[in-house]
Amino acid sequence: MRRRILRAVVVAVVCAVVLFSVPLAVATLRLYRQDEVRELQQLADRVAVTVPADVHHPRDPMELPRVGSDTWVGVYDERARLVIGAGPARGDGPVREALAGRDTSRRLNDRLVAAVPVGSGERVRAVVRTSSPAQGPLRRAALTWAGMLALAVVAVGVGAVLGVGSSRRLARPLEALAAAAGRLETGDLAARAAPSGLAEADEVATALNRAAARIEELLRRERAFSADASHQLRTALTRVRLELESAQASGASANPHAAIRAALDSLARMETTLDDLLSLARDMPEQAPLDVAALLDGAERRWHGELAAAGRPLRITAEEGLPEALGSARAGRQVLDVLLANALVHGSGTVTVTARDAAGVLAVDVEDEGPGPPEGGDIFARRSGEVDGSSHGIGLALARSLAEAEGGRLMVSRRAPHPRFTWLVAGGDTESAP
Repeated sequence: MRRRILRAVVVAVVCAVVLFSVPLAVATLRLYRQDEVRELQQLADRVAVTVPADVHHPRDPMELPRVGSDTWVGVYDERARLVIGAGPARGDGPVREALAGRDTSRRLNDRLVAAVPVGSGERVRAVVRTSSPAQGPLRRAALTWAGMLALAVVAVGVGAVLGVGSSRRLARPLEALAAAAGRLETGDLAARAAPSGLAEADEVATALNRAAARIEELLRRERAFSADASHQLRTALTRVRLELESAQASGASANPHAAIRAALDSLARMETTLDDLLSLARDMPEQAPLDVAALLDGAERRWHGELAAAGRPLRITAEEGLPEALGSARAGRQVLDVLLANALVHGSGTVTVTARDAAGVLAVDVEDEGPGPPEGGDIFARRSGEVDGSSHGIGLALARSLAEAEGGRLMVSRRAPHPRFTWLVAGGDTESAP
């Protein structure tokens, strides 16, 4: 990654330098040639001022300025013959054009030539011709090109240094993202990508973190479902086993149909419990009006016979004018089943379920006549199992999580004696309710 970024930066800098330098080099050569031609023309103009009216007059000799050995200055008469100075004996093209009254300059062979007419109007009495080697501007341009090449090398070096820094800065967040993704792949769902300061990489990191949190939440809910289903179904399976074993122990005197019906009823409850827990584990909380009367009637049908068989009366009462409640019937059914099962296993005496108005909030109390849970410790804490029979296990933790997922609360309003659990159902001001 870093090598590719560095290569891209260097290639971009080299392309920019080449695209800038080539036209500049050509323009530099042309500029130096123009400077050389302009100097030749200026030299010819200075000499033309000193040319006498009669270039052949012996008493008025001409004096040419001193110039370099590679610079030629020559004066030609109106017949294009060299009178004085250096140059071809017979005037060439630039001289003939100057005799026609035009300043001219061009390159001939390996020299730059400038020719200036001497005279006024239509009569040209002489021509001053100057020339210099054509390699002069090229040598000056070569020196300039060497300087430009050195600057280009420096620019490429600076670009390479900046490319190294940029490649590190750009690659580091991506490498961190790859590392976080690798940790997630190995099962470390707590892996998160930290912000890097690079907006694009941070967007990817945020999306990756959200996906990791979502996967972690899904796995947590699936594991919670497995534990909750195991706990809820274990009690129902034990109940079915006891019913069938009791029917078997009674022998021929017992009515097998009654035991089969009871077992089928328990299996149906197990199926309902499993469907409820699976739906609650996968679906979002349902905010629909909750039919409290139907919820209490269902609880009475499910638990009256079982509590009666244990010599435990079940009393269910509901006040008039109960406040509106919102929630899922599945969650409500499971919460009441957990509280009633807890009263059956850990309590004694009459089990009372009361639906009441608690300061504008629907409250459902489940209490029995037992001694209550021991002091200390959180009875709603999720534990892996019941070791000594005194633990309330995973059931109450499930009930509280379901109540809170629906926007309500589940608490112990009276610990001992005669423990009472209060479920505040969403739909009113649950924060201010007792």
